[in-house]
Amino acid sequence: MLSNTQLRYLWCVLASGVLLMPILPSGSWIYQIVITYDSNRWVHFLVYTAVAAIPVAAWRRRASVLFSLSIAVLGTALEFLQMFIPSLIGRPQNALADLFGIGAGILFGLNIRAMHNSAESSNSANPHPSRSTLH
Repeated sequence: MLSNTQLRYLWCVLASGVLLMPILPSGSWIYQIVITYDSNRWVHFLVYTAVAAIPVAAWRRRASVLFSLSIAVLGTALEFLQMFIPSLIGRPQNALADLFGIGAGILFGLNIRAMHNSAESSNSANPHPSRSTLH
């Protein structure tokens, strides 16, 4: 399992990708690779699910949900701004997939956090699970 520090680094890379991909110039080689998957709404959904789930699961504060929501707002705003920039192709229908991905990611991250907390509480109650208290 990844440590919280590794999850934070992974989140920074994914969030940077989410925010930088929509503003790539259409002539770049990275844009040519990404454009094949950009129209797929499932890819948008899964990427935003990961971007939303990682901070909720890795950070223990309430601010973790704000990290997820801030990426949602910025990503959705960039989706709509693409329509007004002539060199970019705007796909506002992807914004709905992005928002559903954020919602699913927050719920998934809260579920992971709850499972992790319940595992920690059961381990603290019985520090040696291999030793049975029943004889």
